[in-house]
Amino acid sequence: MIKLIVPEEKYLTSYKEARDEYIENGVSTYSFTDTASCDIFAKFERYRNERDLPPNRVGEDKYWLVDDEKAYFIGEIAIRHRLNEALAQRGGHIGYGVRYSEWNRGYGTKMLALALEKAKVLRISPVLITCNDDNIASARVMEKNGFILGDKLIVSIDGETHLTRRYWKTIL
Repeated sequence: MIKLIVPEEKYLTSYKEARDEYIENGVSTYSFTDTASCDIFAKFERYRNERDLPPNRVGEDKYWLVDDEKAYFIGEIAIRHRLNEALAQRGGHIGYGVRYSEWNRGYGTKMLALALEKAKVLRISPVLITCNDDNIASARVMEKNGFILGDKLIVSIDGETHLTRRYWKTIL
């Protein structure tokens, strides 16, 4: 059964494989955490409880979309508790990534729909999500979940400029 869960050790090997797929295929639109650099479960818990966060970071809840019958990781979604100035321009309340080998199978749309239920419980509304202007697949995922394009901004990050789409949805 495909479901959205709080990250569990049972799926860690599959998560690492998904991260490797991103690296091998040059995917840079979302980053899975490097499991060799930290205890990801402790890191996720710190963010969930907003403890010892780096400067300019906000609390967030991470969830994994998994096939529990196969112990298979499909995707990750982060629900940020609030926006800071940077996230209001690029990033938004929700960020997500689907493992490369599972692209174009509807998992992003399903994962976002499930995450919106979690955001509703957290009383986050309206919800902002962003993507690069040329990321048509991500834009479709948002639109299928009822998000409306608010505007496009030119955002500069580390000396690079990106045209960013900002999508909004009221869920309360």
